Amino acid sequence: MSSYVAESLSPGEEIKYSASVSMWRYWLSFLIGAAILLGALWGFELGLNSEKAMRVVLIILVVLGLVLLLWPFVVRKSTELVVTTKRLIVKHGLVSTHSIEIRFEKIETVRVNQGLLGKIFKYGDVMVTGTGTTFDPIPGISHPLEFRSALNQAMELSPKEPL
Repeated sequence: MSSYVAESLSPGEEIKYSASVSMWRYWLSFLIGAAILLGALWGFELGLNSEKAMRVVLIILVVLGLVLLLWPFVVRKSTELVVTTKRLIVKHGLVSTHSIEIRFEKIETVRVNQGLLGKIFKYGDVMVTGTGTTFDPIPGISHPLEFRSALNQAMELSPKEPL
C-alpha cells in the first residue's frame, strides 16, 4: 500500500522534509493505559476473575488499557506531514482521512505553539495561515521549529508563479 503523499505528488515534485507526530504528546494516554492494564492484570493475579461479571470487567479493562497504549502508534502511523518542492501536505486518519494541501504561494504565515512540556520534549502544534483562511492546526509535531524552518526554506527556494 503506497502512502497518500506518494500518490499525491505531481510530476517533478519532490519531498524536501518529512515530519512525524511526537509520542511525547501522548504521555497521559501511556500513563493511564499502563495503570489500567496493570490494575486489570493485578486483578487477574489476585483471582478476582472467579465471578463471571468481574471477569468481564477485567477483560474490558485489559482491552481499554491496550487501546490507550496502542492508539498513539496508530495516530503516528496514519499521519503524514510533508514539505515538498511545491506545497505542504498533511494527512490525518486511518479509516477516514482529513488532508490539507496548500501551495506555497498561498501560505501567508506559519506559527508554532509549544507549551512547557512541548518546549522540554520538542513537540508542538503548527498553524498555517493561507490567503483568506486559517487551516486546522497540525497537532503534536516532533521538532516543530525544524518543520517550520524546512517549510520556510522550501518556500524561499520554490519558483514563484507568474501573476
